[in-house]
Amino acid sequence: MLDHALTFFQAQLNSYIRVKTGGQREDIVRFAEIQPPKDITLQNNAITTLLVNLEEERIFRSGAAYTSNLPSGASGSAKPNLCLNLHLMFIANFKEYMEGLRVLSLVLKFFRSYRLFDQQKFPSLNAEIEQLSTELVNLSFMEQGELWRSLEIPCSPSALYKVRMIVFQDEDMDELETGRELADIQTVTTQL
Repeated sequence: MLDHALTFFQAQLNSYIRVKTGGQREDIVRFAEIQPPKDITLQNNAITTLLVNLEEERIFRSGAAYTSNLPSGASGSAKPNLCLNLHLMFIANFKEYMEGLRVLSLVLKFFRSYRLFDQQKFPSLNAEIEQLSTELVNLSFMEQGELWRSLEIPCSPSALYKVRMIVFQDEDMDELETGRELADIQTVTTQL
């Protein structure tokens, strides 16, 4: 689902920028190229999208170990959903600095205009994703410096957004089969 969320934002941003520039820009929002072990390459003359963090949303975490929503009416075990927030960074890497700022401004306007993304307004949103909301993240100068150092890329004009919330649930497979259950475990010791 992470891939669906990122490609959704990429497509929506590209469409928005194309409309706002009168069709002058074609697919300007791209993903970073990552080469093992850790080399991140920003796309030239583009807005590079980079997933910089995942965090669990603990407020919505279900602690219930059992559910009674089974068709037979009986209760059975269920795994709680995993709710994740994404931190997406949009980095302007343009030969002309002012052009980069102009296009980054369009990214900011897009997320200012659209804060909530759901199936009703955005039918292209993957069916597994109920809705996404975005908010601009304000980092202190120290936090920004740490982020750029950890990415090991030169500091560039950018915007960091927190995307709430992707819910992972697997209704088809609650547990992997790991073999037969362990019966009694016996410990054998020997004396020397």
